[in-house]
Amino acid sequence: MDSLTFIASIVKSLAWPTATVILVVLFKDHIVKLAPFIKKLKAGPLEAEFEREVKALKESTHVQAASSAPKLEDAATKNFLFQLAELHPRSAILESWLRLEAAARGALGGSTADTQRGGYIPAVMLAESLAKAEIITQGQITLFHELRRLRNEVAHAVGFEPTQESARSYIDLAAFLQSHLEGQVQ
Repeated sequence: MDSLTFIASIVKSLAWPTATVILVVLFKDHIVKLAPFIKKLKAGPLEAEFEREVKALKESTHVQAASSAPKLEDAATKNFLFQLAELHPRSAILESWLRLEAAARGALGGSTADTQRGGYIPAVMLAESLAKAEIITQGQITLFHELRRLRNEVAHAVGFEPTQESARSYIDLAAFLQSHLEGQVQ
């Protein structure tokens, strides 16, 4: 390979990356203005959609304002989940969901016709069964379904690791609903 062919191949390899960098620099201000409207952004392990949806869900439920003083075991559980979120946010979200689902099943106990007949209630139907038993409100049904959907995204997305902040927000939301469900059992 002569030197001109070598230089031509380097220029050819760098053409698109250079053009992309130049366009980003030129339109930086416009890109920043459009950022809040981006619904989904994937760049390797970065996933903006999950973080935005968890944040919006937390704002819409006003968890901090609505929750009362947590019991000692609730605080210990959240502490454990927050520590897990620091090490592995995905695992913390999955564990939070498992605890919420267990609380939902515990709140139902033997009160519905499905459980009295010995039938298993799929997670997608739990919220409706809880509503029929007048255990949760319409807003809590929505929260339950959104938490289940977000959990499914985390569980099934390949190569996706949520941020620690979004995991902590998810834990807060799940613990809020779990606490309400466990309060219905006692």
